[in-house]
Amino acid sequence: MKNDRPAVKKILHAVGLLALALVSIYIIVQCFVIFHHSYKTETAITYTLAESINLDGVVAFDAVDVPGSGNLGYLVKDGERVTNGTVVAECYTDDAQGLQRERLDRLDRTITLLTKSENSTGSDLNVLASQRRQALYNLLDKLDTAQYSGISDAEDNFVLAQNRLQISTGQTAEFTDSVAALQTEYDAIKSELDALQTITATTNGYFSSTAASPAIAVDRQTLEDADPAALQQLLQNGFPAASTDRAGQITTGFSWRFYAVCDLDTAARFDNISSVKISVPGKQNTPLAATVEEIVEDKDAGLAKIVLQCQTINAEVLSFGQETVQVDLKTYEGIRIDKEALHIVNGQRGVYVKYGNLQRFLKITTLYENDSYILIPENGKIGTENEVRLYDEIIVEGTNLQDGKLL
Repeated sequence: MKNDRPAVKKILHAVGLLALALVSIYIIVQCFVIFHHSYKTETAITYTLAESINLDGVVAFDAVDVPGSGNLGYLVKDGERVTNGTVVAECYTDDAQGLQRERLDRLDRTITLLTKSENSTGSDLNVLASQRRQALYNLLDKLDTAQYSGISDAEDNFVLAQNRLQISTGQTAEFTDSVAALQTEYDAIKSELDALQTITATTNGYFSSTAASPAIAVDRQTLEDADPAALQQLLQNGFPAASTDRAGQITTGFSWRFYAVCDLDTAARFDNISSVKISVPGKQNTPLAATVEEIVEDKDAGLAKIVLQCQTINAEVLSFGQETVQVDLKTYEGIRIDKEALHIVNGQRGVYVKYGNLQRFLKITTLYENDSYILIPENGKIGTENEVRLYDEIIVEGTNLQDGKLL
């Protein structure tokens, strides 16, 4: 009997290990089942999709160079409208003069703020408190959404509202003495900078500095005269570099043109289309309205020349040269559905929608689709050919989907 005890212990040990293994396997299987039956949903929202193509081409402006070189300090912003005689830059002979200009601009800003702050006599305190609160919210919103170009103005509005409230409540005296001291400093710096050589605009138009102007030199008339094959050759050869020995350029017209070459099938997509939207990803991401000015086909070469005209001018646009432009031929508005959610049941396209703990298969009618999304009409109604409605919870990922089945 004593000899049997080790054998019994071994058997019990093996049974224990087997039981532990079975329990582990059961837990793993249950975890797999839970994971395998997980669902991912996405709310159906309104959206705009565009039927787009990309075109390689070049932008041409009606522009004139602004002569000037050296250590320049610009007094107007890129894209700003100027008139003949406007001082656009000053020539520094010392690096310290650039710092003086920055100081002068800050002084001007501060003097303006303090002067405006004193115009609060008789204002209702509730109104002033509301203005300060709104200015603070606006400043925080600019910071939160990274709208850095508008932060300076938002900061000024908050300081102005804060100063007016403090004056009206007696927390701060008037700024007369401070303004007088700042004005004295301002006048002294300005008298020094007024002696500098300046560069003025020689015509009316939109100014852009050398760094913000196109890096290439383009002759618009050459592009106008080029047939599709000639334009393709120009684009392949590239364009000469623009002169850097200038202060910038002034675009004299209110519009610009984009010249591109494409195959005949792409050109055919412009049939019966007179207006499009164009953008340059990475430079001008917001689509701009444009018109289709010209389509010239060369059937022997299998090429077409496309000319688009746009009448929007800003700092980003004025830097365009040879670009890849996204052209939105048509836009569609409706309810957006992730393409991963699409199922075909009994030959009918549709999606599964979460209703409480149930899943329901709803039919859809397609307005437009691309590689990622399907756009459907907003008139969804149960019992029709288009049943999905706004804010439905669409099941994007899930297995064993079945109409009427519990999730």
